[in-house]
Amino acid sequence: MKRRLFLCLPAIVLFAACKPDDLSNKNDESGKLRVLATFLPVHAHAASIAGDLAIVESIVSGDVGAHGFSPRPADMERIAKADVLVLNGAGMEPWLDDLVRHSAKKDLKKVDLSIGVELMANPPVFGASDSSSGEPNPHLWLDPVIAMRQVETLRDALVAADPEGAGTYQKNAADYIAKLRELNADFQRVLGPLASKKIVTFHDAFPYLAKRYGLESIGYIAEFPERDPAPAEIAALIERIHAAGVKVLFAETGYEPALLQRVATEAGARVSTLDTLEVGQARPDAYLKGMRKNLESLRAAFAP
Repeated sequence: MKRRLFLCLPAIVLFAACKPDDLSNKNDESGKLRVLATFLPVHAHAASIAGDLAIVESIVSGDVGAHGFSPRPADMERIAKADVLVLNGAGMEPWLDDLVRHSAKKDLKKVDLSIGVELMANPPVFGASDSSSGEPNPHLWLDPVIAMRQVETLRDALVAADPEGAGTYQKNAADYIAKLRELNADFQRVLGPLASKKIVTFHDAFPYLAKRYGLESIGYIAEFPERDPAPAEIAALIERIHAAGVKVLFAETGYEPALLQRVATEAGARVSTLDTLEVGQARPDAYLKGMRKNLESLRAAFAP
């Protein structure tokens, strides 16, 4: 899925003149590692591993998703103070390079959690040709097994950045991975026996989840979450849904479900909701709670 670049140029120009070292002196909790995560799932992983040993903040939080994010002056200040920057990677944060270029310390440690993960290409828009754009799909975190690998990568990075805290980081990571392993087992247990698991989603957020648990991803509706399909595309979509025998369309948390509801009504399907975990309160347990809600949503949608 192509990403749009949203940059607040006046803010970047304003903060480009500020030396990162000047801003870093504002840290009133000296001695603690400062970890800056890009958005909610990355923050949840980092906060769960770091515990009380580090100050963990998120660039994107609340009801603003990574797709439509524009940097603010406070973000420039946060990145100027950061010792470690943790990103999902795979094209999810196209606005990040300018933030780093203008505001970060020279010795900032960047941790890209897509490194070492086998990336999937974006699937085609529902109703389009079967060829994909060839660009990597960035929604890695929605596969709990991949999330375990991301946690291991992040654990090792924090140990390298703060060797004195190695024991705590390793223990916290082990505890968190155990919860992720239990989450994966529950997904397998609940979804494995279900006979029909055809899904149509709002945008291309779930190919990793679908591949992991044997969901049949028929396609997605909107190339960008911010743009609705044209009327001719909607008509073709409804016809394809009928032909594929799709019974459930999945809207996404944070996006208006009216289009999905209209298409579902005309196609004789119903609407459920999945959460991409891109918006919401940044908390250590946000990923685990969000994924369990997704599991319940899938179970309820496909239960006989």
